[in-house]
Amino acid sequence: MARPRKEEQALIAERRSRVLAMRIEQRPYREIAAALGITEDVAEKDYQRAVKERGAALDAQRDTAIAIEVAKLDALEQAVWEVLRREHIVVQHGKVVYLRRKPMIDTAPILQAADRLLKIAERRTRLKGWDAPTKVDVNDERRAAIEAYAAELAAWVGDVDAQGAGDAPGEAEAG
Repeated sequence: MARPRKEEQALIAERRSRVLAMRIEQRPYREIAAALGITEDVAEKDYQRAVKERGAALDAQRDTAIAIEVAKLDALEQAVWEVLRREHIVVQHGKVVYLRRKPMIDTAPILQAADRLLKIAERRTRLKGWDAPTKVDVNDERRAAIEAYAAELAAWVGDVDAQGAGDAPGEAEAG
């Protein structure tokens, strides 16, 4: 089957947009098909493809926005490193403070720059999703091991409550 020409592609895109708009209004496929002169099956496929295309477009926009923010963070990080590389001296009342005939080093800007680097790193981590929780799939074997350990702990806690003190789970009592 030949690919549709550009005019046909534009018409299909417009139809999919209309199908999406009508589905957002909770209209049934039967009504959409009748209004647009297509079958219900075509209306449903148009809707699915429109949703997929919109999702891909949103993903691309999100990726672009993240890339822009990361570039800004990179520039900020470079500026902070420049501050860290400079020598900072203590100045009071417009005069340099000396310690043993050498200008006294001011560590406050260094500590502030270090804090700023940490904030930039935290923001980059959040943007890239590196600190997102990891989903752990608990299968039947793992669930059984967890439940067995929980039962062992519960028994140990019961022993501790009854005796006032006790050994850790799995430890034998001396006696």
